Amino acid sequence: MRKKLAVWSLAALLLLGLTACSGGDSEDAFTVRVVCESPDVYQIFYTCYLGDEAVGMGGMADLEGGEITEDTDLTLTFPAAYFEDGADLSQFAMDFSPYGEGDTSEIATTEKIAIPAAYGETYTVVFSGDEASGFQAALQS
Repeated sequence: MRKKLAVWSLAALLLLGLTACSGGDSEDAFTVRVVCESPDVYQIFYTCYLGDEAVGMGGMADLEGGEITEDTDLTLTFPAAYFEDGADLSQFAMDFSPYGEGDTSEIATTEKIAIPAAYGETYTVVFSGDEASGFQAALQS
């Protein structure tokens, strides 16, 4: 139980930290909004890349500990300070790893998806699928 609480606390803290940075579109940040269409997902962890290099990771969860739905606000803000000066944001990509209720390890990990980012922009990623057929993440156009 203590381990489960620690995982939830970490996920909630990460989500609070990232959403606290958001305040709408900013010229020195970009935003990625994740819409979860998958059933029985309670947490989604992600890894960020610039090209082939991992540059960060984090997690998202419903702050009340419930199942993530399409209505759950999963908004990530990436300020310029997150990246090294001169970073090529057009090479930004992410992958996503869902967790079910009470899981201590990911169910699966999606393929890495390219998000050719630019400061001041907002991007929407649709997370879908299930454990039986596999999970996907797609950049919404």
